[in-house]
Amino acid sequence: MLLGGLAVILVAGAYVGFTVYGSGRLVVSVTDPPRDWGDATHVYVRFSEIKVHRADAGNETGWYTVVEGEGWVDLRSTLNSSAALGVGGLQAGKYNLVRFTVEEAIVTVDDENYTATVQSGSLKVAIIQGGVDVKAGQTSYLLIDITPKVVGSAAQGFRVVPAAKALPAQG
Repeated sequence: MLLGGLAVILVAGAYVGFTVYGSGRLVVSVTDPPRDWGDATHVYVRFSEIKVHRADAGNETGWYTVVEGEGWVDLRSTLNSSAALGVGGLQAGKYNLVRFTVEEAIVTVDDENYTATVQSGSLKVAIIQGGVDVKAGQTSYLLIDITPKVVGSAAQGFRVVPAAKALPAQG
């Protein structure tokens, strides 16, 4: 009887430890509806390191890297769907902010590519719907809905003004 009780306590403790302190996976994807691109037919964005913020941590602490390095995404390919940017392991918990930098943008107008300047390229975005909950041993999903505005012309130069929101998503 004593051994049975001890076994129940150990199993319960292991379960609580796993669900509270275990790790899960977070898949980060991007989508881009609606379009405010003017004459541009494509907007290519180079982003760098994507981090999320743990809700119960201080403002400048609690940032964890989900996607390391940098990558490119063609926002036209995400108009009616989403594109995965990366996946990373995180400690179980609630995450309320996502942060990344738009390093560079290229816009296509009349079948010509132009390097565009990026206004306020560093984006720190609140994750709506209460944040994304990463559970131990499970995969969670975060969707970044980026809605850039393309302004300017080939003669004056193009600018991309990024804006975004983030929300938990289904896999």
